[in-house]
Amino acid sequence: MCGIFCSLGSVPTHPTPATHRLLEARGPDSACTHTVHINGVQSWHLTLISTVLSLRGDHVYAQPLVDPATNSVLCWNGEAWKISGESIQDNDTEHIFNLFLRAVAPVETGDDRKHALEKLASAIASISGPFSFVFYDAHNSRLFFSRDCLGRRSLLQGLDENGSLKICSLCDGSSALGFEEVRTDGIHMIDLKSCSGLPQAGQPLTEVYNIETLPWSCEPQPPAGHVVSSITSCQP
Repeated sequence: MCGIFCSLGSVPTHPTPATHRLLEARGPDSACTHTVHINGVQSWHLTLISTVLSLRGDHVYAQPLVDPATNSVLCWNGEAWKISGESIQDNDTEHIFNLFLRAVAPVETGDDRKHALEKLASAIASISGPFSFVFYDAHNSRLFFSRDCLGRRSLLQGLDENGSLKICSLCDGSSALGFEEVRTDGIHMIDLKSCSGLPQAGQPLTEVYNIETLPWSCEPQPPAGHVVSSITSCQP
């Protein structure tokens, strides 16, 4: 098991000390933090923390993984047994990160952002195994988070008292109020180029941050204006 923490808000936000200790207990081999400052409709601060328990490969692969060319970031907690039917023998985290980076890379088709969304959805659908993740696509200023369709890895989401979004593997009892499990109905995405993130009293979290869902199948009908693309399969 590894630990994931991600926060998105107008100011930098970190886990409580108790939550940080719980995350370190899940990943005793490595604990690292990466921060990103993003300018969109408003200025965003993204804080990503990963704690790692190394189970595969010949050395510890510290997370979050950061692509120096683009500043895209991955926090991964899972086991990718296969990708597109091909077995993974060494560290799966690097394979997943490279898979995601290839999917969102510009291809000069005239609508790179749409094609990147479709290709990333297809890439995630090709993964067999239990997982949860947070992925920041710096090319397109999008934040993705999800867990596999069977919910075999924990991931929670909620707003803190300042309106910042927190996504984490777990949280301590004092901060658990207001957190809920990330749904397993697809990949959740926030477009940081258009998101305002200005909460109003009683407004659902999905509306505050304009969270859109790419469903695992085409059956659910998304609300008007939401992403229509869908993942066509869900690997066990």
